[in-house]
Amino acid sequence: MSRLAVPAAGVAPSATGAAFALAVALLAFTAAGCGNGGRHSAAPATVTPPRSSAPCKLDRAQRRTIARSLADIRRLRRIQAPMRTFSQRGAPNQEVMTGKFLLDLSSTHLPLNVFAHLLHLAKTAVGLCGACSQGLEADEPFLGNRAGTAHAQEGPCG
Repeated sequence: MSRLAVPAAGVAPSATGAAFALAVALLAFTAAGCGNGGRHSAAPATVTPPRSSAPCKLDRAQRRTIARSLADIRRLRRIQAPMRTFSQRGAPNQEVMTGKFLLDLSSTHLPLNVFAHLLHLAKTAVGLCGACSQGLEADEPFLGNRAGTAHAQEGPCG
């Protein structure tokens, strides 16, 4: 049995064909008008940029902490540069510099994204020192609110 609709008994087949053709033509004209095609001047769409919080302004102590931490990371890279293989204790003074980095990093409350970025940079600088990497992993913030870290407290940039 065919799935096509059978015309009603009192309606001529040409009338249903004409109605079908009219519906297809109407649909085609409607679809053609949706593309705009550059012929019609439509009102410009008002697009609002996504709202985000204002960038965090760092104070002088935070900028100093970041500068000290970056200097420590540079020193850690210089210490590790001659190393070619992994060791648990690392190069001489590498553990001391890692500890100094952790002290400098936690001296002030930094925004979480800055803190995590500096920690990531330090982890890449001590990749061949097992104890150094473990010490940095221990200070990594977990969901941004680990007890005992500087990020458990609320600050101006949260």
